[in-house]
Amino acid sequence: MDNRSPLLTSLLHPLNLAMFALTVAAGLCSAWWLAPVGFLFWLIMVTVIARDPGLQMTFARQSRQPLAQRYQNRFDKLDRARFSIFNSLQGVSPAFRKSVEPIESALNDLVEHAYQLSLRMTALDNNYSVQQMSNNSADDIAKMQKNIANTTDSTSRKEYEETLKSLQTRQTQLKNVSTLLERFEAQLTGTNNAVDSVVTGVISLKGQSPKSAEEKIPPLLKVINTEQAELNQFDAELEKTSLV
Repeated sequence: MDNRSPLLTSLLHPLNLAMFALTVAAGLCSAWWLAPVGFLFWLIMVTVIARDPGLQMTFARQSRQPLAQRYQNRFDKLDRARFSIFNSLQGVSPAFRKSVEPIESALNDLVEHAYQLSLRMTALDNNYSVQQMSNNSADDIAKMQKNIANTTDSTSRKEYEETLKSLQTRQTQLKNVSTLLERFEAQLTGTNNAVDSVVTGVISLKGQSPKSAEEKIPPLLKVINTEQAELNQFDAELEKTSLV
């Protein structure tokens, strides 16, 4: 997989390489005064290509760390929806593109937020899996309850009760984390469905007048903002989650 940055891709672009070669050739020949002009045009060409949104989106996609499988497929679908809108806006009028820009910008923010949150959930999922492999809380709890029932020593009873409380707290933590991981999985599915409706809505606007399109942007934008707010809730819950 080609994982070159937009800048490197621009520097190695055939047109830019040709322009650079011609500029160097001009500097070595009698027309040396053309070299500064050539370098200026070369820099402009490099900058234009390096700032290409499509290149930047592709590089961002290729640079991402892998997610837990339960999230990876769902996030990939969400990311593809962003590309669908980007591709659908190629060749449209500047006025139409401007009217749809709020949707494109909000969707980019939503995808990035979903990815960062998926990364954190992946770390939590990995930790949860490790904890589950070594978890014998049900047996340990039953053992402590039996010890408490059988002991007549107050000091031993207190120790058993403290251990039991700790085991029960741990068991509750694991259960809460499992629920959170499953809920986030469902959230990504719901977000995909919502974004799919936005993509369909944006594509249906093509061919309409900019004024007509602008009137239909707010409801589509509201869908994205609603999903963003729901992801914010998971951010807040993660801050309160403890699994050591």
